[in-house]
Amino acid sequence: MEKMNSPEQNEKAAALEQIEQLLHEFRLEDVSLFDHDPVLRIQVSDAQFTLALELRETLVERIKPFGYRFIAIDLDES
Repeated sequence: MEKMNSPEQNEKAAALEQIEQLLHEFRLEDVSLFDHDPVLRIQVSDAQFTLALELRETLVERIKPFGYRFIAIDLDES
């Protein structure tokens, strides 16, 4: 039996998809997103870590409207 997603789960999935697209627009290609509501954890490759830090203020400003209170960059790529 297939499990149905709630409307809230569908909204979160759509938001994560939009955030991933936003990150790609900023040339952050090798990323993984983890929803720990109210925290969004962004895992970036070592090669793109510096870029993510340089974009910190912009990313926070653009991601918070999706409902996340905190945006964290993961220090451990594994």
